[in-house]
Amino acid sequence: MRNVRTIVVDDEPTARAHIVRLLGEDPDIRILAECRNGLEALEICRKETVDLLYLDIQMPLVNGFELLKRLPSNKTAPFVIFSTAFDQYALKAFDVRAVDYLLKPFDDDRFYESLERAKEFIEMREQKVLAGRMLDLVQTHLKERKDSAQVFLIKDKGREYRIAAKDILYVKAEGNYVVLQAMQGRHSLRMTMNMLESELDPAEFLRIHRSYIVNMAQVKSYRYSGNNEFTFLLRNDRHLVSGRNYREQVAKFLTAREQV
Repeated sequence: MRNVRTIVVDDEPTARAHIVRLLGEDPDIRILAECRNGLEALEICRKETVDLLYLDIQMPLVNGFELLKRLPSNKTAPFVIFSTAFDQYALKAFDVRAVDYLLKPFDDDRFYESLERAKEFIEMREQKVLAGRMLDLVQTHLKERKDSAQVFLIKDKGREYRIAAKDILYVKAEGNYVVLQAMQGRHSLRMTMNMLESELDPAEFLRIHRSYIVNMAQVKSYRYSGNNEFTFLLRNDRHLVSGRNYREQVAKFLTAREQV
């Protein structure tokens, strides 16, 4: 097949080097660039036609999903293989029709399996055939994830922690991070509140403030405290007060929950 014009985007030099080394074993691959962040990749995508994008998600300046939103609309969008250490983005990745989702650390066989899938899609010329294959991939992935609990992988000072979404009491925004507060402790995750909110189950997690999301399964009681505010008492006896601007959506959520 023709050269597959590829960009590798990751803010970690060792991660980029690993992917580039593996790609170097495939004569069909032509690496256009190695990028440290989404802005560098975006500049190249505006100048070049890119077939395949190896893309990390959590990066400075512009994250992986934001990069995809900014891709030039006058060009054929590249196929994307996400490569990340965090599994909580998987469903969102397939929402944007990613070819595959590599969870670090991955082995060589898993890498080349995803590469072959991407090359197969690139070879497909008929849009209807491609759309059908992509839809099958999304549906298969959703089915596999349906019965599994959502887990957040936290890396801190060389250690890894796995926090199940159901064990989170509340989420708090702190600068460029969010803090996942559980009964057993708190852990920081580098992402925005809006992105995290989109990953959580909207039937259980309620945004009550620009800086807070509560897990309703971990709420002992709540009440309307006046002045367009609600007060939530959590299992750890912490009180959280909703923002006044969130009154309508909080009231709507609680009313619907009481009717179930």
